[in-house]
Amino acid sequence: MKKTSAVIFTILFLAIVFGLGILSFAGFVNYRVNDVVINNEWVPELGNKFETDIAATFFQKFAFVSLNGAVRKFLGQQEMNGVVKLNNGYLTETLERCPDDIIGNFVSRTVSFNEYLGKRGTSLLFAVPPYTVSKYDPELPVGVEDFSNDNLDRLLSGMRKSGIETVDFREIINADGIEPYSMVYKTDHHWTTEAAFYAYRFFENYIAEKTGCVIDPRISDIGNYNVTFHEKWQLGSRGQRVGIYFAGMDDFVFISPDFETKIEDSSGKVGNVYDYFFTPEYLENRDISARYAYDYAMGGPAFAGHYKNLNSTNDVKVMMISDSYARAVVPYLLMQFSEVYTILDGYIGDLKPELIEEYDPDIVIMLYYPKYINKNSGSFDFHF
Repeated sequence: MKKTSAVIFTILFLAIVFGLGILSFAGFVNYRVNDVVINNEWVPELGNKFETDIAATFFQKFAFVSLNGAVRKFLGQQEMNGVVKLNNGYLTETLERCPDDIIGNFVSRTVSFNEYLGKRGTSLLFAVPPYTVSKYDPELPVGVEDFSNDNLDRLLSGMRKSGIETVDFREIINADGIEPYSMVYKTDHHWTTEAAFYAYRFFENYIAEKTGCVIDPRISDIGNYNVTFHEKWQLGSRGQRVGIYFAGMDDFVFISPDFETKIEDSSGKVGNVYDYFFTPEYLENRDISARYAYDYAMGGPAFAGHYKNLNSTNDVKVMMISDSYARAVVPYLLMQFSEVYTILDGYIGDLKPELIEEYDPDIVIMLYYPKYINKNSGSFDFHF
């Protein structure tokens, strides 16, 4: 009787495994043959490309990942799928030390860019946002190393010694007595929308002082915005790799304008900021298997490029060179200033003298997330 039960159990187990394999293989074939886009955080760095593709298309992958995360949390483990849980529960990816010569090259190229801009009367500001691992309270588990803050410190030191104006939001946040972990998401690599609005107000003051322009005080007044709170709404880029139980989920705050705006895109089409930057409808339904609340609610596919504010009280033209951290900053800059041209770091090759001459910016802001300060980064591959 026991032998029969064991055989039946084995057959059922193998049937389940076989069924999962068939379903996963079907998803894999659909992904490979029909070029189906898989929105997830499974990247080749977690294994080879073939293994990554299988992991990305595995049937009920998210459920299995969450189960794995729950078990690891129960066992007190702090690492999973390339993600490290800090002592305070926040998720991060540890960054390697960027070699000094690479840092020096980044500085050298930025210095040349700054000199070019200076000759034409354009100001450059190099800004760095906070990373999940706080410079002042790392919260790293014993034995875990992270060089994100060290890389930023050496880069900023080089920039400052070379006469480039910089702003370090890690320092500003600390000086203002703000809890650093309140400015970043627990499960995502971005800063929060509240932190981005905080940064915008700094940029607004900086630009006003530099240019002497007239600003609209409504834009930096949070009282003129709809601030909606979405509890346990977002499972970010790191959370997607560990599931919903390993560290929980993030709340999401959406800060959208409660006043009229008039925006013109590069094609000459006129609309408002909701047509291009704010997407409240994306927040109507929660999808914990997708990590795009920040990306699509703030900026969406229309994020980069050239936009004009037809209601501007000044004629200041801003250029923002950045990564996705700028998604939650650019909309506010555009509502305050005459024009904003955003170049994503992935399209840094578009940054050429011809573009600068044509656009003629008053202020250029470079804002780079610490992960892009590495030996393989192309974020400084511009030539002036």
